[in-house]
Amino acid sequence: MAPKKNGFSAFLLHCKNEELKNGRNINMKDLVDELEPIWKDMNDEKKNVYKKMAAELNARQTKAHTPQQIERLHENSDDYWMMQTYVEKMFQFIPDNDQLLKRKFMLLHINCHAHDGEQYYFPAEISALEFSLLKGVTRMYHKIIGISKIYPKGFAGGMREHSDKFHQISCWDEHSDNYNEILLELLSFLKDGQVFNSDLVEGKLDLPYMFTIETESGSNMMNAKSSLETLYSTVFPEHTSERYKSLFKMGSVERLFNEILKRFNIHLDERYIRSGMTIHDILESDIYGHGLGCMYHELKEIAYKCSKSRILQWMSNMCKHIHDYTGLELIPGRHVAVLLRDGSRMIIENEEVPLTRTDLKMKSLTEYIDYQEDF
Repeated sequence: MAPKKNGFSAFLLHCKNEELKNGRNINMKDLVDELEPIWKDMNDEKKNVYKKMAAELNARQTKAHTPQQIERLHENSDDYWMMQTYVEKMFQFIPDNDQLLKRKFMLLHINCHAHDGEQYYFPAEISALEFSLLKGVTRMYHKIIGISKIYPKGFAGGMREHSDKFHQISCWDEHSDNYNEILLELLSFLKDGQVFNSDLVEGKLDLPYMFTIETESGSNMMNAKSSLETLYSTVFPEHTSERYKSLFKMGSVERLFNEILKRFNIHLDERYIRSGMTIHDILESDIYGHGLGCMYHELKEIAYKCSKSRILQWMSNMCKHIHDYTGLELIPGRHVAVLLRDGSRMIIENEEVPLTRTDLKMKSLTEYIDYQEDF
């Protein structure tokens, strides 16, 4: 069995991969000599990133991996480091809190047709949500995807077990399977403009970062990214992996939320410190039920497993927490769900849909009363 990795060895692995990408084939001894001083001067926050990478690699080391699976683990570690760097830089270029309130972010959750043992992931349900702290939900996308015609036959048992446990979207059910159409719909939503096959052939498409949960039961950030890459490669098997690996940029919603809290100085507030809740706890609190899931999961009465309800939950919990400490104005139906008479909840999923009498260009209630009194 290979020796256990520590934070420094994960750092070495990441840097070695970067050197190879840049065409520099440096031997490990020389690389160690170069990187030891950098590691010693690195702060704890950055060291913890590599320590987490090492822990993930060690946890999987007990399983037998093919060379392709090992390569994917290394790529995931690199992706995670790039994401951390991107989020930090993004907030450096947001000049003030007013601009932060207006900034739009993209949340994503994917339930996968999955076989964990074989590291195979294909989207079963995709939900994406664009929102800002100022306006709440601005746009939303949702799709349930079938795989009955293409699923790897040897994975059937493991995929059924995963489905039954985490989302109940069976790969044998009849769901949409026009993968070219689904891919273009999703990319057009993310781009906020029509995307065609020719855009992908030319390789010039630039998409926003999508933020999803770093890890949860049955899924994680890198599995979601892997599932989108599998969808793309199914549509365009002739394209190289470099094309689609650079297309889908995935970030941690926990990391995004933490940077927002830091900008508002909420992480320094004694009330917040005493609460004892982690970033993950806040995002996952108050799981929404009836009304916010897709029709498929609502009818099964398992809305809490729905990708759509999950991203609405994250957005709403972030906004409510910031409201508690900053006075951010919450718009019912945009930032938080409104409770309907039947006990279900509702959020309006498009900012163009009117919410108030003024938006609907209706008279005020007092005007109607005055009009009736004239008669």
